[in-house]
Amino acid sequence: MSTEPVIIIGAGWAGLAAAVKLTQQGKHVIVYESAKQAGGRARGIAFDNKNVDNGQHILIGAYLECLDLMKTVGVDIEQSLKRLPLLLSVIDKQANLILKAPALPAPLHLLYALFSAKGLQFKDSMAAIKFGLTLQIKKYQLKQDISVAELFRRTNQTEILIRQLWEPLCLATMNTPIEIASANIFMKVFKDAFTNKRSDADLLLPTIDLSSLFPNAAIQYIKKQGGEVYLKSRVENIEVINDKVNSVKIKQDNEMQIIKTENVIIATAPQNLNKLISDIPELEILNNQVAQFKYQPIVTVYLQYADDIKLNQAMIGLSSTLSQWAFDRGSFCQQPGLISVVISSNGDHMTMDDDTLTQSVENEIAVLFSEKPILIKSFVIREKRATFASTVNINDIRPKNETGITGLTLAGDYTNTEYPATLEGAVRSGLIAANLTLLNR
Repeated sequence: MSTEPVIIIGAGWAGLAAAVKLTQQGKHVIVYESAKQAGGRARGIAFDNKNVDNGQHILIGAYLECLDLMKTVGVDIEQSLKRLPLLLSVIDKQANLILKAPALPAPLHLLYALFSAKGLQFKDSMAAIKFGLTLQIKKYQLKQDISVAELFRRTNQTEILIRQLWEPLCLATMNTPIEIASANIFMKVFKDAFTNKRSDADLLLPTIDLSSLFPNAAIQYIKKQGGEVYLKSRVENIEVINDKVNSVKIKQDNEMQIIKTENVIIATAPQNLNKLISDIPELEILNNQVAQFKYQPIVTVYLQYADDIKLNQAMIGLSSTLSQWAFDRGSFCQQPGLISVVISSNGDHMTMDDDTLTQSVENEIAVLFSEKPILIKSFVIREKRATFASTVNINDIRPKNETGITGLTLAGDYTNTEYPATLEGAVRSGLIAANLTLLNR
């Protein structure tokens, strides 16, 4: 039984999930993170003396692994997440859609919501129900993957359903345009959110910043269990001898050191994987797989108004606009007057400077107020490679957590969890990597 530490490269949600699981099992874990802050692409940042996030994230009730892990590290779920039953309001120049799910068992809650939705005609509701039945008959998996847009075409979805329900949901969960998004991944999310328990479709809005929601608590837990976490520390090289991990080279405080280990979990973003495995000939196929990935941006625009400015609900969608989702942070995280607006995927907004984009977003969301409020401050965050693109057949090239090198495992939302790039996908991959590591020790 090896007494050497397990080295985890990356302190994002996947890496920290793996570390928590391993320390639970009594393993000595050392986490190295090259950035000055943990959390990866889901972390808190400062704006106007407030803690906000590098992008507005939400969870849903179906994110069971995320929720369980938060509880494990001592996060008070009831206090840290505001749970809202499914309520989707999408504003459009032509018509508004309001879909509200009652307290009925799944899938009855969705059936009722579709038939009682404001803005849908009977033909729209029937088309949506037929869509769900078709997915059920297909067992939420197609032998040959197609685009989400083609899936809608084959199931005869109406224009209003696509524009104001399915497309916004696809962008929100997959951050990939429906024309190129994977139908199989979309169906996986649909199944988990809408077909098991009614509460799985609940929206969970963080009442605290993302760093406080999990990464900070995870680090405290890991340290209490005897693990170590080092920020601003870069793993420069992984030494492999006879197809087995032997050591890692660390750059810390401008000094190099060699750490002997038989187990390494790489939990970096996929675009950073090449730097760590390019010198390992046995991983050329893996390297080529990840090199085929494409990426999609997410832009979040924070708009600070007077404290008495509010939306009529915590989250409102917009269609036929640059703006896609507006969040009233005063309603769930005690930041009155602060509205965050999320724009997923590529589009005209990526060519705009921050001032032009802010003005466009401000004008678009003015329809959500009785009269246009006065903007006090604004802040634009652009994550140009926020997620991998969940494109058609992407699951065919997403790598498994195993690498073929004994003791070397991958963790990250890009691994083949069947989920899109979400917090739940990241956590699941981290737990899988941890379990594989336990088998190797």
